[in-house]
Amino acid sequence: RRFVAGMAASKLLILEGISGTGKTSLPYSFSRYLDNPATIVSVQPSFRDRTEVLGYFNEFSKRFNETEFLRAVYEAGLRQDPSMIVLDEMNLARVEYYFAEILSVLEMPSHDEWVLDLVPTQWAADPKGLHDGKLTIPDSLWFIGTANNDDSTFTITDKVYDRAIPIELNERADAFECEPHERVHVTADHLQYLFQKAKVDHPISDDLMEKMQKLDSYLITRFKLSFGNRIMKQMYDFIPVYVACGGTELGAMDYIMARKVLKKFESMNVSFVRDEITGLIKYIDKTFGAAEMEDSKNYLRRIQNLY
Repeated sequence: RRFVAGMAASKLLILEGISGTGKTSLPYSFSRYLDNPATIVSVQPSFRDRTEVLGYFNEFSKRFNETEFLRAVYEAGLRQDPSMIVLDEMNLARVEYYFAEILSVLEMPSHDEWVLDLVPTQWAADPKGLHDGKLTIPDSLWFIGTANNDDSTFTITDKVYDRAIPIELNERADAFECEPHERVHVTADHLQYLFQKAKVDHPISDDLMEKMQKLDSYLITRFKLSFGNRIMKQMYDFIPVYVACGGTELGAMDYIMARKVLKKFESMNVSFVRDEITGLIKYIDKTFGAAEMEDSKNYLRRIQNLY
C-alpha cells in the first residue's frame, strides 16, 4: 500500500531498514507482476559523481562508455509500461554526489525539462532517443533505492529525503502462502490515470485538512518546523492512493508525518526536543484522538528514548 502510494507521490522511493527484510525483493517482485522486470544497479562505495551512473564520453576512443543504469533509462523511454531502476545499497556512497543531477532534473515542474545533458555535440550515429546529445527521463520511470543503516553506509541527507518517499522495512514478516497470479500488463499512462482517479474518488477530507493545519501551526510555533510546499504536495498525492489501496486517510497522514516531518527532529537540539516531545504527543492525542497517529507517536517516543 505504501509502495504504490509512494509511486503516486514521487519518482524516487527509498526502502530502508535492517538487512534481509525484502527491500530489494519488493520492487523486484512488483516489477515482474507488471511484466517489466526492474533493472538492479549495485551502488559501489567508489561512486563520486554523475559519470558513475550515467557514463562518460571517452575523448580518446570517441565512444560513449554507457552504464547499465543509462541503458535502463534509455530503454524505459521506448516502452509504454512502468519501468523501475533499483539502486541497491544506494547509501554505500553519498547519494547527493552521484545522484545530484537526476534529483535536480526530477524537481522540474514540466516533464519537458526532465533532460540530461550527456554529450556536448550531436553525431550522425547517435541513438534515435538522443536529441542534440540530450536524453529525456521518461515519465514512466521510477527510481527505487534500498538502504541499510549500519557502519558501512553514509547517512542519507535531508535534501534526498525531502524529494523521496521513504518506506521503513525494519521487521521480518511472517511467512505466508499465496496463490500464483497472472502478470498484469498496464501502461504507465493508465497507472497515472488510476492515481488521478484516486484523487477524485478519495479527496482528503476537510476535517483532516483542518487538523493538519492545526498541527502545522503547533510545529511552527514550538519547533520552527513546517510541512513545506513539497511535503504538502506529496501528501495530496500519497493519501488518496493509499485510501484507494484499502487504507485510511489518517493512516496515510500518520505515515507521512512520521517519515517526512518528524524525522527532522533528529537534526535538532537534543535537550530542547526531548523536553518538548511529551507536549507534542499530548497535542497529537488531543487533536487526532488517543488511539490514532500511533506511527508518529512511536517515532517521537523513540527519539525521546535515544536522548
